[in-house]
Amino acid sequence: MQMGSATWTKVDVLTPYERLTGEIQIRGRLRETVNDPESLFHLKNISADALLPGAVPLNGVPEGLFNKNYVCGIRTLEPEPPPPDQVMERIRRYAMFQGATFMVSGFAEFPKAVAPEMHTEVLMKGRFFQLLEATVTIIGVEAKSWTQSDIWVNHDQMLALFLG
Repeated sequence: MQMGSATWTKVDVLTPYERLTGEIQIRGRLRETVNDPESLFHLKNISADALLPGAVPLNGVPEGLFNKNYVCGIRTLEPEPPPPDQVMERIRRYAMFQGATFMVSGFAEFPKAVAPEMHTEVLMKGRFFQLLEATVTIIGVEAKSWTQSDIWVNHDQMLALFLG
């Protein structure tokens, strides 16, 4: 994929009260798109499953505008290949991310050369950071959890982050 060209990519988006599926326009990789300074992003072909009572399910909405500050997490439906700059050996640490309305547990990856006491700083560098082999749980709603290969969580939504 060329850096200059933009493509529409299917994503899942977690908000405090619904799980959306749609297409986001990406230049390069999702990491750069969600961590760029722009506070808003567009989705098209949007459907939503309500996670909390009162949230409205959506089906086939042509377009929407979203504020990154209120997005809890986002992921591409098809896994992205490792970035070309990821040639260093990496290690994984268990991570549990707690937001006000959700929790994500999984693994964070770090370059092996980075000291463990710097891991939190590495994660907090961008607004969104990736957790792998993730389990997402909606707090206060029975039977609202699922697993997925990865998710980019929004540190602006963070109450706590635990690293094992």
